[in-house]
Amino acid sequence: MKLAQLQQAFQHHILRGQPDIAAQIEGDAQNPAHVRLGIYSFAYTARLVEVLGETFPAVKAALGEAAFARLIGAFVQQHPSRFSSARDYGADLPQWLAANLRGPRAQGVADLARFEWAVADVFDAADAAVLPPAALAGVDPRQWPRLTFTFSPALQRLGINSNAVAWWTFACAARPRPGRWRATPPQQWLVWRQDLVVRYRRLSRMEAHALDAARAGSRFGVLCERLSAAQAARLLHDWFSAGLIVATDVAAS
Repeated sequence: MKLAQLQQAFQHHILRGQPDIAAQIEGDAQNPAHVRLGIYSFAYTARLVEVLGETFPAVKAALGEAAFARLIGAFVQQHPSRFSSARDYGADLPQWLAANLRGPRAQGVADLARFEWAVADVFDAADAAVLPPAALAGVDPRQWPRLTFTFSPALQRLGINSNAVAWWTFACAARPRPGRWRATPPQQWLVWRQDLVVRYRRLSRMEAHALDAARAGSRFGVLCERLSAAQAARLLHDWFSAGLIVATDVAAS
């Protein structure tokens, strides 16, 4: 068997359990071939469990180390990594947790995993110079209704339907452990990076709708029609102050 074929057969065994490589492995009475292969298979799973523990530390803290290792080990077996970078591995975990857990914690743990993934994405997002509120001072008042905004790439919006953020603060800020997982009415959250610090806050329904519209390219005049001029101006000031906006443009008439 050529080296490339040997490597492929070994990979297929580690990722899919295919036995073809076993005939190429020498064993002895103390360490037969299947034991030696098992060491590599175990090490592969253990390393990815470790990687996901670093990506999802709050999920690990909330579940406990033993339960986390058991659950994530099962996830790794069902979802072998397809990525060259370990950082890219784990996007499917929130959905998998929702499908494989039971009771109120299924939604909560899945929400917590989505929240942590958003935090990681924001932390790793590309840098972009943000505009200060003073950048609006030179805009011709006649152009304001046609003003559009480009938002920072280090920004994530997500909906949560549980007390997952309370578990996040428990894990990351040494707050008291929540008594239990609870379903909640829909919550809208913003996660972003400002001055190298990842920040997050809950959004009102009004701001969530306005932010989504502005990110989709709605003009400032449209925002004023949906809210009021005063409300839209206040939100715009808050977005600039938080470092969410990196560019403005004036749409064609």
